[in-house]
Amino acid sequence: MSIHSTQQTCNHPARDLTIVALASGVVSLGTAVATMALHASPLASLTTSGAAFMAVLTAGMNVLKHIRRDS
Repeated sequence: MSIHSTQQTCNHPARDLTIVALASGVVSLGTAVATMALHASPLASLTTSGAAFMAVLTAGMNVLKHIRRDS
């Protein structure tokens, strides 16, 4: 990191970050239950639920990045 680079900080409240993280967890648990109901292997269930968690978390953080706060 250079001394001339700009520092990017997250200016969203912890509430917004918590909502995105909890929504990711709920989707991940739902995906795990669905894959277990289809009699998938434990590894398949773990990988699909982890992928769903990361996908929803990434999408949620991208949405938060594009939301502008009026201060």
